[in-house]
Amino acid sequence: MSDKKRAPRKTNRELTESVFKATVTILDTEGYENVTFNNIARLSGTGRPVLYRRWHTPFELLLEAENYFDDRNITSEADIDFSGRSLKENIIDSLAHFDSSRQFMRAVLIELGKNNPVVNEYFVKLHKEQLYIMERILSQAELDGEIKHTVTDNVKLLPFNLLLYQAMVNRNQLSLNYITDLVNTIVLPAIMAQQN
Repeated sequence: MSDKKRAPRKTNRELTESVFKATVTILDTEGYENVTFNNIARLSGTGRPVLYRRWHTPFELLLEAENYFDDRNITSEADIDFSGRSLKENIIDSLAHFDSSRQFMRAVLIELGKNNPVVNEYFVKLHKEQLYIMERILSQAELDGEIKHTVTDNVKLLPFNLLLYQAMVNRNQLSLNYITDLVNTIVLPAIMAQQN
C-alpha cells in the first residue's frame, strides 16, 4: 500500500479555469495544431474523458476559453457610457478594444475554411454584439446632433470587419494609429455618406 496522499480534487470552477488556462497557453506557445484534448488534459492535470464530456471539439473548448477570459477583462457593452465624447472618439475607443491573439485568429480562419458550424455561430454572435455597440454609439451621436439618423448594418459592421480582416489575413498589428486612420478615412465618410 502506498503512503502517497492524493491531491485534493479541484472544484468544478477550478478545473474549468485550469482547462481554459491550459488551452490558451498551448495556443499561444505551441500553435493551434497542438490544441488537442490530449495536450490540454496533460497540461491541466485532468483526464481526456473530462474534456470529452463537456466539449465536442478542441475548437469549441478554445472558443469558450477565449470568451471566459474576455468576459473577465472587458466591461459589458451595456455598461459603457458613450456620452461626453464625439462619434469619432467613441468609434476609435470601441475598436481599440478589439484585441484577439493572432493565434486565436489563425484558429478561427482554419475552422472557417473547414466550414465549421461552430465558427458560423461565433460570427453570428460576434456581429450581434458589434451591431449593438455601433447602435449605441450612433444613438449617442444622434442625441448630440452629429448625425441625423442611423446607418445600414453593413456600415455599422464595416469597421469591425476591416479589423477582423487585418487581424486574420494580413496579421498586422492593430495599432491606435491604424485604427484612427481607418475611422478617419473609411468609417466616418461611410457614415456621413448615409446622412443625406
